[in-house]
Amino acid sequence: MLKRLSKSFSRAFVGLARLIRDEHNARVHTLITIFVFVAAFALKVDRIEAAILFIAIIMVFGMEIINTAIEDLLDHLHPQHHMRIARIKDAMAGAVLISAIIASVVAWLIFSPHVRALFLLSQ
Repeated sequence: MLKRLSKSFSRAFVGLARLIRDEHNARVHTLITIFVFVAAFALKVDRIEAAILFIAIIMVFGMEIINTAIEDLLDHLHPQHHMRIARIKDAMAGAVLISAIIASVVAWLIFSPHVRALFLLSQ
């Protein structure tokens, strides 16, 4: 059982590494994630705010993973251009976009009071 669990985790990490290596948007999300964590640490956001930021970031990554998996599956099953497949891909890209917008709003709501306080202290 432990060997099977270890293999499962190993495959999951390989999948994440492949996603970040192969998908431009996943690399962008990774860089933004690093920036958000550094900013959260520097601005000393509290644990609840950090948890909310983490959930928002994971939502975007989850949508990106699902989007990539569905696109790869559709490309494999139907390599030729097809209008219905294009609509599915567009819908998935829209889902990623919406999750990124929501995460950006969450980050703005959390960071803006901290940034404002930082500027007020420096005056």
